[in-house]
Amino acid sequence: MAHLIAPITVEGIEMCCDPITRRTTEILIEAANAIGPNEWEIYRAAAYGDSESNPSAESEEPVGGTVVFGVCCGTQVVLEVWGEIEILNTGYDWLEVRLNGAREFYHESTEVTDADPWGKVAVGPFNVVINLPDRPCGNIIEIEGSTDDAIANNDVWWNAKIVSIQ
Repeated sequence: MAHLIAPITVEGIEMCCDPITRRTTEILIEAANAIGPNEWEIYRAAAYGDSESNPSAESEEPVGGTVVFGVCCGTQVVLEVWGEIEILNTGYDWLEVRLNGAREFYHESTEVTDADPWGKVAVGPFNVVINLPDRPCGNIIEIEGSTDDAIANNDVWWNAKIVSIQ
């Protein structure tokens, strides 16, 4: 198990890990929001910036978000991810979890023939188990997602939370 002798650099910022949580404070990028301790909404999007949507979705552009945090003195992180995504086409409403830049988990929407263009489907929860390498500089976890389009975003979203850090 790695023990840090210096702060860990997360998104260009030197941060220290909390000895109780074994992680740094998270950095929230774009539409990402904290919704509870160790729990985040990665993004939420409504068609054409509907007023019920996340304020970051108030445009006709794709909506996405990222949560990044460092993990110190741990051997394993377990995350839970879930959401509601469109069923109109493939390659949209995706979520990716990375460890030190390498993909650990990926899920995207899938096409359903004759689907309602405003249809969406609940996905997950998925448990993402990440075994951490022994790195003296700590490990970086990134949880990123995006609609990748600006249409048929009928309140689509992805959430994530930390289940455990061991």
